[in-house]
Amino acid sequence: MPPAEKPSQKKSWEAYHDSIDQADQDRYARWAAQRQIRYDSAKQASRHFWDSCRIADSLWRDSVGWKTTVKHIKKDTVLNLNHCDTTELLYIRGIGRYTAIQIVCYREQLGGYYSAAQLTDEPFAKCRLDTLLDHFTADPADVQRIDVNTCSIERLQRHPYLRYNQAKAIYTLRRQRLHLSSIGDLASLPELSPDDLLRLAPYLAFE
Repeated sequence: MPPAEKPSQKKSWEAYHDSIDQADQDRYARWAAQRQIRYDSAKQASRHFWDSCRIADSLWRDSVGWKTTVKHIKKDTVLNLNHCDTTELLYIRGIGRYTAIQIVCYREQLGGYYSAAQLTDEPFAKCRLDTLLDHFTADPADVQRIDVNTCSIERLQRHPYLRYNQAKAIYTLRRQRLHLSSIGDLASLPELSPDDLLRLAPYLAFE
């Protein structure tokens, strides 16, 4: 029979394996961080590209006199943020073409507005839309919700209200518990504050 390992040899062997595991984890963390940076850059570039296309299209329509007639809409009309288009938004005094495009693009990224107050989110910081909120309404029933128990980490990360570390924390918790039943299950995650959970609640489903 082979001689038994000495305790010192066993400890050094375990320490060696621990150092290998730690090195693997460090490499994965660096790779994930670099991948996140590339993903964010590509996402931002894509967003700017489509915004510029929409703006160029709008300017071309103006230059050739292409007008879209919208009947029965006045400047004091209340619009549903989940159903209006850029042309209808232009009938609101204080909203220009670029801001109208921003509102529609942000709606697509969110999956729909659940409240007009979302027009004060960070993407609209320079637009100062807080004085125009009375002109808009939003129905939470129109929101496209994300099923937390079946979606991928990439799907979670694409939502404007979630950063990569938050999406990863939700995904990891789901794999640990196998099934999440409500937004309250996410309250234990240090990556998500009560305010984060409050604004995420309308966009997450637990089926």
